[in-house]
Amino acid sequence: MASHLDESRPLSPLRALSAMAAMVSLYFFSFFLRTAIPGTIFDELQSDLGLSASAVTALGSIYLYIYAAMQLFVGLSADRYGGTKTLLVGSALMVVGAAWFPWATSRSELYLSRAVTGFGASFMYLCIIKELDLLFGHRRFPVALGIALFFGYSGGIFAMLPFERIVASYGWRMSLAGVSLAIAIAWVVAFLTLRGLTHFQPADRRLSLRPLWDVLVNRRSRCLLAVSLINYPSYFVMQAAIGKKFLQDYAGLTSARGATFTMAMMATSAGLMLAAGPLLRLTGNRRKPHLLMNSLALLLANVALVAGVLLDAPAWHFLLCYTLLAASTAAAPAGNAAMKELNRPSAIGAAIAMYNGLAYAGVALLVSLSGVVLDLFRRQAVVLENAVRYPPAAYATLFSVLAGLSIVSLILACFIPETHGRPLPEDAFARPDNGLEGNVDPR
Repeated sequence: MASHLDESRPLSPLRALSAMAAMVSLYFFSFFLRTAIPGTIFDELQSDLGLSASAVTALGSIYLYIYAAMQLFVGLSADRYGGTKTLLVGSALMVVGAAWFPWATSRSELYLSRAVTGFGASFMYLCIIKELDLLFGHRRFPVALGIALFFGYSGGIFAMLPFERIVASYGWRMSLAGVSLAIAIAWVVAFLTLRGLTHFQPADRRLSLRPLWDVLVNRRSRCLLAVSLINYPSYFVMQAAIGKKFLQDYAGLTSARGATFTMAMMATSAGLMLAAGPLLRLTGNRRKPHLLMNSLALLLANVALVAGVLLDAPAWHFLLCYTLLAASTAAAPAGNAAMKELNRPSAIGAAIAMYNGLAYAGVALLVSLSGVVLDLFRRQAVVLENAVRYPPAAYATLFSVLAGLSIVSLILACFIPETHGRPLPEDAFARPDNGLEGNVDPR
């Protein structure tokens, strides 16, 4: 992302930390909204509103489709207007959508409010990455990003058991209304904290699609982009869409215990965000081992899920599967770093935006697919007063699809070039050998 820090007005460490805290508070809630609906309140939404499984999962996928589609636009906007201004505008829209959803009275209103929420939340991640780079510099950036991601994932933790307990006491509408009030307060605090920052000065005020084209034609990162369409989505579809419902439908867990399992899953991911930097150093800044282990962990977890359904495994077996799925997220920093290092320096912003956008496009596709698969078995489902329980065959089918995708991912990961933590120079992209190599020597 082309910009520079205004050195004439250096920020004090306290000012930088205050700005980071303000941004991270909004990111916390964006992650909560992404994870809690429909995953934690799937049954409540389905029974209260009389929706099919695919209609419920659409509440998640519509958010994610818009989130994914917006990433390139957000990257260009942050370069043009600055991360703080872009983030504040986006988060204001997120507040509107979050406040609208619990009072929606029709299916169209539910979808529209989720669309507005997803549109606003799509501004969070890339803007925070840009601002952290400016606030803390290249050397402190990985640590700052790890902390920001930890608190973002903490929003996902809150969306599990804590939110489930609040919903059990007050209902989903009143609970989400309270959350929307908290988000509005966080936005006001962020506005007061961030509005005085003048550290951003764009190096180029023109909006250009050239960086996007550079990423699209770069063969070195194509396998990595394809892997991003599979790996994170395979984890997140269980975390935020059907993981809790599967435990209730198949393993007979209560709502609270199912939310405890998914909370443990999110807590594992959050902890690994803090450990990602040391793990990369342990492997000599190699990216490929982490990406291969990511795909392998997903394959083992999905195969174990299929086997668990077919062999009537106990609940603890699925907790192990969920933990293994969560462990795969440790490769997220390696993937982002590799994407930066495999693309020309002038297109880094577009590269990260595309990598993140494709990951969430994959999430949206798998969330939609999960609803379709469950609806295929609707005639075999048991309709209760407050829930619809789908048969084991529905979940075995879905997990088999995920296992098949994991095989594809593992094969593609073998062809991702190793960068050893060193970015390619700009002139490397003018050479005719811009192909897929087993290793890249960027010197």
